[in-house]
Amino acid sequence: MPYQSIKHYMTIKAVDLSLLSEAFKDLSDQVCDIWEGDDEPSPPLVQKAMLQLFDILNRNDSEKFSANVDTPLQNEEVDELGEYGLTLIQEMASYAQDLGMQDLADSIEDLTFPFAVWLARRDSEIKNLAPIANAFARSAIHIEDQHLLKQLFGYINEIIDCLSPSVTQDPDKNNNLNPWRILIFNRAMIAIRSHDHDLIELSFKTLVESLPEEAERFFEESIELMHMKNYPAHVRELIQQYYLMYGTPQTLH
Repeated sequence: MPYQSIKHYMTIKAVDLSLLSEAFKDLSDQVCDIWEGDDEPSPPLVQKAMLQLFDILNRNDSEKFSANVDTPLQNEEVDELGEYGLTLIQEMASYAQDLGMQDLADSIEDLTFPFAVWLARRDSEIKNLAPIANAFARSAIHIEDQHLLKQLFGYINEIIDCLSPSVTQDPDKNNNLNPWRILIFNRAMIAIRSHDHDLIELSFKTLVESLPEEAERFFEESIELMHMKNYPAHVRELIQQYYLMYGTPQTLH
């Protein structure tokens, strides 16, 4: 279910908050129905807050095109609400995980990806990358269609363009669990699988610039994978080119 749901949302060019709200309600209802704890905040309260937030942001979009309503939210307010929304979705996913419903938790967390695309299209600064990177990683693994892979690449680029510098310049970015590291590696992998020369080269350059200490291992592993997969010639040549520049052979010079 989680991978089917995010694949569905990625086919919607203009991410619709009404659809995301419906999906969040359907998924979070399953958590609320079996929740028995008395602690606050509880899943019902988190659900209520998130649905209200979707409604506020949706109405704000409408208000921008109407002269008979209150002043639309300022950019800083959208930034704050966006971060709050990402946190609420992450909290609901955590509740599902605590209940032993991992697939449901993944489905809920996957909604952060299209929500982040919506925020990026409003030039909102994104700081909470962790759930987005997790959702992106699942998509990178489970989507095979080359058209969808290219579309996914475009969506993640929109998000990258709106990331806070605090995310991309994290001194701990070489940590295996660092969201920026997860995102950059998976972006390169879907570029390879898309067989698109320009996307591959762009992703490789970003990887080398952002994670220079990791480049050698990545290109060595890409060479190994290349021998197992039937990549087109232009893809193989590009991987070999970067392997020669940044992989083990450079130590022989």
